[in-house]
Amino acid sequence: MSIQTKALIALAIVWFAAMAGMHAFWFEPMTGGLRAPDSRLLGYTAEDFAAWQAALGAGGQAAFLRWHSGFADLVFPWLLMAALFFAMRETLGRLPRFRLLPRWTQIVVPLALVTPYGLFDVLENGLVADMLTGAVPVNDASVGLSSAYTVLKWTFIVLAFSALLVFRLAAARQSRGS
Repeated sequence: MSIQTKALIALAIVWFAAMAGMHAFWFEPMTGGLRAPDSRLLGYTAEDFAAWQAALGAGGQAAFLRWHSGFADLVFPWLLMAALFFAMRETLGRLPRFRLLPRWTQIVVPLALVTPYGLFDVLENGLVADMLTGAVPVNDASVGLSSAYTVLKWTFIVLAFSALLVFRLAAARQSRGS
């Protein structure tokens, strides 16, 4: 794997760890241990969201919007997508049959595997921020949509990592067979 791809992966890991630390050591204590909606893999209800929002309070909501939504989670989806895209592309490039495909296909396949995660993460982040600012009301419909984005985000990131694992196993098998 290229040094650039390794650097992207390392940066994504460090960024994720920083975000997890922000949640664990700043926002969760502020909310009495309530986890942020986007970290709930199986989704959440309007009551869950309202309880978290109330526990954050005005100051916590402002901090969350500035540091999490406006900075950390604004960068992370794009950083993770780039790291996964290049890791997949380089891994797939080690497979002779894949190298025979047209160049555009070699770009579209990994892009198609990482884009759904990014799309749903960005949509979720925007909707959560809009609900915190009051631009969108916190009700069953808006929270249901945000929760669906959360579940889809986690589903597609698991699929992307699974695809990368399968590609890496195939490439390792290919290199042993050569």
